Amino acid sequence: MTTRQSDPLLAAAKVLTVLLQFLIIFAMVAIGIGIGVLVSVGKARVFAEMAKASAPDAAFPLLIVSFVLIMVMLGMANRFFKELTGIVNSVGEGDPFRIDNADRLTRMGWISVGIHGLALLLVGLASWFAVYLEKAGHHAELGFDVEITGVLLTLILFILARVFRRGAEMREELEGTV
Repeated sequence: MTTRQSDPLLAAAKVLTVLLQFLIIFAMVAIGIGIGVLVSVGKARVFAEMAKASAPDAAFPLLIVSFVLIMVMLGMANRFFKELTGIVNSVGEGDPFRIDNADRLTRMGWISVGIHGLALLLVGLASWFAVYLEKAGHHAELGFDVEITGVLLTLILFILARVFRRGAEMREELEGTV
């Protein structure tokens, strides 16, 4: 297959995926540090705010769980972009219709499902926290909509995985007859 060295779209996709992976890792580190600070030096202040809001003792561990969920979601997003990088690289090599790309697209679809599921769990936790934040005198605005674009992305990933798998199978069949 031919290699496409000067394709600006592929170059932009490579730069963007690397940049996004870097930003995601940075955010994960920052949240990890925040959890450490919260558990160590910030714990007394959080407990004081919780008492002010009449929040149950379970609020603090649930707060930590919420941040861990965010880190897990970011980790999943990072994996999503690693899979995308593999596809972009195979397109640059001129050979995108491969079984491994079908597998990548399937994994990306499942990652998308997982992120959406965790987001719903996180929204539930945030809604629970919002009640106590309001009681403590903090403004808590929570907005979450199930966007059709996220659902469509997930469906498209699974459909494209099938298209790529079938394309790879057809190419193998064609090569076998030549």
